[in-house]
Amino acid sequence: MFCSKQHKNTYIVGSGFTKSIFPNAPLNNDLMELLANKPDSVSPVLMKRYKTTDIEVALTKLHLDLISSCCDEKKRLQHEIKTELGDHFRSYKATPETIEQLPWLCEFMRSTINDGDVIVSLNYDCVFEGALDCVGRWSPNGGYGFFKNPLIDNHKFKKSAVTVLKIHGSTSFKIAPYVNKPSNKAVSFVFNADYFPCSAKHFNYGMGMGETYLIEPSYVKLPTVEIAYLMIDALKAVSESKNLIILGCSLRSEDSFLTLLITQFLRHPQWQSRKIVILDKKAEEISLKIKRYWTVDVDKCIIPIVGCIQDSINELPKIIKT
Repeated sequence: MFCSKQHKNTYIVGSGFTKSIFPNAPLNNDLMELLANKPDSVSPVLMKRYKTTDIEVALTKLHLDLISSCCDEKKRLQHEIKTELGDHFRSYKATPETIEQLPWLCEFMRSTINDGDVIVSLNYDCVFEGALDCVGRWSPNGGYGFFKNPLIDNHKFKKSAVTVLKIHGSTSFKIAPYVNKPSNKAVSFVFNADYFPCSAKHFNYGMGMGETYLIEPSYVKLPTVEIAYLMIDALKAVSESKNLIILGCSLRSEDSFLTLLITQFLRHPQWQSRKIVILDKKAEEISLKIKRYWTVDVDKCIIPIVGCIQDSINELPKIIKT
């Protein structure tokens, strides 16, 4: 579980955060065409079949096709696009050198994020938690919420200062069969230096039988029970937070759970004193989505900070500490 004391902030972190560190990292709108340029990609097949370059639209149509007629070819396409996503996002990694070269990132990880804060990450890559590891603020002991890798002795690790709830899965997550019940599967995480360069030893999961666990982007998201637990914990986190910070996330309409998180955040007796801070180039546009959704005036609760994350994030500490 995440830190038991009442925390001050919950963050919703999207692909814009990774792009602020790795400028060539794709946003959702660019993802399918980027994958299509890789050798042996199945993305061109999906683009041609469903006549779209929007990965969420294409995979939603694939999911609906699987429901109406589940055949081996469609299952293969689904499996291969998940593999492509995992392979691609595994390449984005935080390192101590990354932190040293980006002073804004170092300051954000060391000082702006408070002990007990919860990060609801929509990203497959491990850049956020890897950067926290580089500054000594993440550990496998509570760092992924309730997840526990059975190979890790938590007594050897201090409690993670920050909790990262990865509700769409992760390149660091694996799904593997139970040893004594191979027909059933469970999700947990691997802990190695590829993702956590400062603290990790190689603790795999699944005895070599696991596969990377990602929920592919579409309007149809079917989480395992473990991911559903993370979603419940995210709802609890926002209900206890003073501030909700939306960082590099456009609140795309197909992810209805994000609307539920914002609703839970503002469903509070003192909702008028709470703040939703949005950092994004399109922060004004994103704030309008929230305002249109609510039937009461929430203008004073929403603070858009327009601009590149790396240029505007220095405004965040004074906002969330007032």
